[in-house]
Amino acid sequence: MEKLLSIIVPTYNMEALLPSCLDSLLVDEALERLEIVVVNDGSKDGSLAIARDYEARFPQTVSVIDKPNGNYGSTINAALPVVKGKYVKILDSDDTFDSQALVLMLDALQEVDVDFVVTHFMILKADGTTEIAKYNLYGKEPYEYGRVYNLDEVLGDGYIRFFLMHAITYRTEMLRQHGYRQTEGISYTDLEWDTYPLFYARTIVFFDICLYLYNMAREGQTMDPKVLIRSVGQLETVTERILDYFKTHGVENLHPSRQAFIRQYYLNRLRLVCKSHLFDMPREQFDAAHFVELESRYQQACKELQLGEIRLFPENKIIHLDAMKYWHRHQRRWPSWFEKFNRFVNKIATSLYVRLFRK
Repeated sequence: MEKLLSIIVPTYNMEALLPSCLDSLLVDEALERLEIVVVNDGSKDGSLAIARDYEARFPQTVSVIDKPNGNYGSTINAALPVVKGKYVKILDSDDTFDSQALVLMLDALQEVDVDFVVTHFMILKADGTTEIAKYNLYGKEPYEYGRVYNLDEVLGDGYIRFFLMHAITYRTEMLRQHGYRQTEGISYTDLEWDTYPLFYARTIVFFDICLYLYNMAREGQTMDPKVLIRSVGQLETVTERILDYFKTHGVENLHPSRQAFIRQYYLNRLRLVCKSHLFDMPREQFDAAHFVELESRYQQACKELQLGEIRLFPENKIIHLDAMKYWHRHQRRWPSWFEKFNRFVNKIATSLYVRLFRK
């Protein structure tokens, strides 16, 4: 039987979590339609032995690629040319799928022929709570589940500002036709997985399925704020790569709604990197000279790519002061007392939002 869905599982020193990751995929009703490709990225622990054991027990479903360490993007580059499924999705080895949702996903995929598939995902937080992430607006779900849409129409309606890898499944051949590759040697290249197909995917479907269980509780997880700040240089490098992709491919031949979406998406990516420096980074780690150079490049990119102006407001919606304007005027961050006040207001605003909208 031809494989319907390929799951790429990058792993590096994840012997403690890899078994639960793979077990979540090995559902009897899924085995014939599913391909699991575990890419061992030079692990120094028992990850490879664990993967080989699963390969031996499930030879029709599980295969292993063993390669020297090259970081996240290299694992995707190694697997994508050889996967056999009509569709492909990534599952990080410290995360899992909902096993029954996986069966529903396979059933749903059999009914469509589409470039871009979006599903819900559940965030497992460090405090033990969970949150289901859906692509909606204040609880309104604007898309008919299971209906195939023209991507230009979806990108133009204003409900979606970005996609995350946990929600995304792609048609494999579409990626291959466009020579999809990720940057190697650094983290955060899932940003490329979220971005490049926006330039060429044509159709999209939404399924009312909560498939991916995203484990943000693991210490050392790359989106842990402490890890992210330590690795902000890698985030900057990936951002430079997606800017290069925009410059190389352009948007002039795309539908106006897609052009507008991509420009707004890119502007938001630049804004988030600036936020890491001006809001999130401890003051003793902030390098003003580096930020001057970085922000200058971003401003030039905004002009060249017609992205608009980078503006940076607190998330609380109460304090409406632009940190970028303050930076341009004073060449320094907000005063420390104001940063503390802003964090306090953010905390209060978040608490009120949860009470009002998430009951």
